[in-house]
Amino acid sequence: MNTELNLQDLRRLTAAHLGRPLEEIGSQQRLVEDLEIDSLEMHALLIQIEEAGGTLPDAEALRDVVTLADLYRAMVGPDAPPWSA
Repeated sequence: MNTELNLQDLRRLTAAHLGRPLEEIGSQQRLVEDLEIDSLEMHALLIQIEEAGGTLPDAEALRDVVTLADLYRAMVGPDAPPWSA
């Protein structure tokens, strides 16, 4: 899969969606446990990602998503560049 969003875009979208400062959003934060994203918030975040030009992962790939870095890898595929933030 390919996406027009980069890692920083995903961080910014997530921070804005959660109403948190960008500095609080890191790659290894767990979406549910650390960021407290429930299924409805995840759905809303995915809609924002799609509206921003991102390619959404399929349902099977989403099942393995735990961290924000996992979500990015699910969006862009296994050849995703390493997360730097």
